Amino acid sequence: MNDTKNEDPLLEWNRLNIENTEQAFVSALYQSTSENTSQIKQFSMWLLTGTGACGALLITQIKSVLPFLTSQGIKVCISFLVLSALSGLISKYKALRCEIQLNIQQKLNLLLSPVFQNLDDNQDKIENSAKQRGIKLETDISFDKVITEFSKALPWWSKILVARKVKQQGGDVQAGHRMAFKAFLNQISWAFYQACFFVAFLLAGAWYARTI
Repeated sequence: MNDTKNEDPLLEWNRLNIENTEQAFVSALYQSTSENTSQIKQFSMWLLTGTGACGALLITQIKSVLPFLTSQGIKVCISFLVLSALSGLISKYKALRCEIQLNIQQKLNLLLSPVFQNLDDNQDKIENSAKQRGIKLETDISFDKVITEFSKALPWWSKILVARKVKQQGGDVQAGHRMAFKAFLNQISWAFYQACFFVAFLLAGAWYARTI
């Protein structure tokens, strides 16, 4: 009785419809969150500009500042500025990765929608003809063959990286969105470190100036 129900095409159709809707919901959550990367990038860029200006002023005016901050104070302040700048650069790199992955996902959705629509239409026709003739056909596409064909244009080391990445992700339908989302979270983390180091620079400057 249970086997009959499980083999019912209507039940399988209903299951796939629900699963696809749930996955689409998850994709929308990932994408809508990751698309805020530009706001974080603007903040990081603004902070990088301030860091560069402070660093340039501190270095060019070091003789004037030295009596007020002492040599140790200047070293500490410059160290915090360098750490802030490095964190900002890493944050921008993560933002770039996030934006690239988002663009890839959007472009793939745009290009593949008519392809999959055509595949579904042809699959229905082929399966109906196969049933009439009593033939059992495999109509599912092979993702491994797609990756193999795509990898032909890549250098050998890239082929190894792609193969390893595909093996790690397995059948994860959210892999692309998850990559963008993880890059976005890393971007936020490094932007936070960037801001903390800049605040530490300001506090160090105030501390050493107070001890004069």
